[in-house]
Amino acid sequence: MIRNPALRDVPLGIQQKYIIVTCNYVARQQGVTKLMSVTNAREKCPQLVLVKGEDLTHYREMSYQVTDLLLSFCPLVERLGFDENFVDITEMIANRLPCTPDFSFEGHVYSTSREVAEAKANNHPELALGSHIAAELREAIHAKLGLTGCAGVATSKLLAKLVSGTFKPNQQTTLLPENVDDIMGSLSGLRKIPGVGHQTAKRLQVLGLITVRDLQLFPLTELARDLGSPCATRLKNLSLGMDDSPVTPTGAPQSLSDEDSFKKMTCMKEVMDKIQQLLSSLVERMRKDGRQPQTFRLSVRKYSASNKWYSRESRQCPIPNHVKQKITSASSDDTPAVLLSLAMNLFSKMVDTAAPFHLTLINVCFSNLPTQTAAASTRGSITSFFAPSTSPQTSTQSQIDSSMSASGADDRLGSPSIMTPLTPENTAESTPGRDAASRQARHTRSASVSAEASQPVTTSHSSTCSYGGDSKISATHRLPPNVDPQVFSELPANLQRELMREWEQRMPVLKIPAASRKPGREAKDKKGSGTGSQANSLLNYFKPA
Repeated sequence: MIRNPALRDVPLGIQQKYIIVTCNYVARQQGVTKLMSVTNAREKCPQLVLVKGEDLTHYREMSYQVTDLLLSFCPLVERLGFDENFVDITEMIANRLPCTPDFSFEGHVYSTSREVAEAKANNHPELALGSHIAAELREAIHAKLGLTGCAGVATSKLLAKLVSGTFKPNQQTTLLPENVDDIMGSLSGLRKIPGVGHQTAKRLQVLGLITVRDLQLFPLTELARDLGSPCATRLKNLSLGMDDSPVTPTGAPQSLSDEDSFKKMTCMKEVMDKIQQLLSSLVERMRKDGRQPQTFRLSVRKYSASNKWYSRESRQCPIPNHVKQKITSASSDDTPAVLLSLAMNLFSKMVDTAAPFHLTLINVCFSNLPTQTAAASTRGSITSFFAPSTSPQTSTQSQIDSSMSASGADDRLGSPSIMTPLTPENTAESTPGRDAASRQARHTRSASVSAEASQPVTTSHSSTCSYGGDSKISATHRLPPNVDPQVFSELPANLQRELMREWEQRMPVLKIPAASRKPGREAKDKKGSGTGSQANSLLNYFKPA
């Protein structure tokens, strides 16, 4: 309706496949509802105008604009899906409270007449002020983005969400503490409690708990016996309207996904075409985001007559480094095709392709995204927490340092991961070496070292690594000069590998004079396997002289 004002006053439905996923209030007045089939909707409202809604780009962008606008008023904003946000306005209220001579409520007050509400306003000054702040936020959203919206004002996230939809459209409601029992008692079933999902409701139904009142009266000890103490306590509190969970600023999403649902998909060509289509859209979003994902996940939903909507199955795998670079590189046109091979490998673990299958949904997801963009400085990296080593530097190391300065090596990091769970890579220990031709060439020119050609770091428990004919050396001897070996050695193996990759990426090209190589090394060089030769491994140049 914002993009096309001509649709504002007509019954409008947003269609995905054969379902009306949402509709405007003009259509609702004529009997159209969310999740109604297109056929039924047209029977209810022959004048219904349908707009395709499979492409979520516009909705997603508008959703983040709303969140960003709220953040301009208050830093404590938590996103809940596309169209809801929690805002903790406690501090805003505290700043205004001393300057407010009298109090009144803006909008509705749940289960209370206007006269009674105004009489109670002085007893609840924080909630009264909160109702005025909510009205200001709604007005700002309408003035700057053209969107109307509802709001709920209460003392917790649970209660604010429950009361927000009491009056629609474009209205707001405040819930007073004395009316909490009323709103909880008005809920038609346990699924109406935010936080009680399909599976939880099924488990409660087995215990004979159908209504909110049932859960309120059920003994906590018996509930804990079946669900465990933490879960039982949480559910009991929710049923009583008690929720102490804080508003947690969402920040950048930790995963990006795209999916499609359908009535029936039964052949491999359809599967591959759909996955590639989803990947193309997802890669485009990932490039706009700018971060490098660590993990790829594929989810499918197999048809089940008894459980049509909740039987998802997922598999995931780490994304190889060269594929990560393709994902964030705008010049790589073959990225979806490269990712397709990863996806089909995961697909074969969930679906027996030799037998008939019936799918109703496919989802692709990039997860374990770093909390900062790829352009973040080293100050945001875990490397900044390592104390400089006090050990004397070898002559080889000094030459490396001066070469770095002369070549102007890029100081930026590829993808900081200080706040992100790391996914272990499949690192197989290899035995690097050089062939005769490369040895001869390096007698007359210096060696170029590329981070892309660096060898994987071994994950052995003893933190040692074998290089060709050389004896085993401590992994700490391969570290940059400003890293404390003792601190590094106490880190988990997967974090060590991630840090080594990060340091290598910071030195994309190093010019190492041939004379600086260890005497007699050529005699020990052998033909190697793996991703590159010993000469092309950055770690080789951090060995003791």
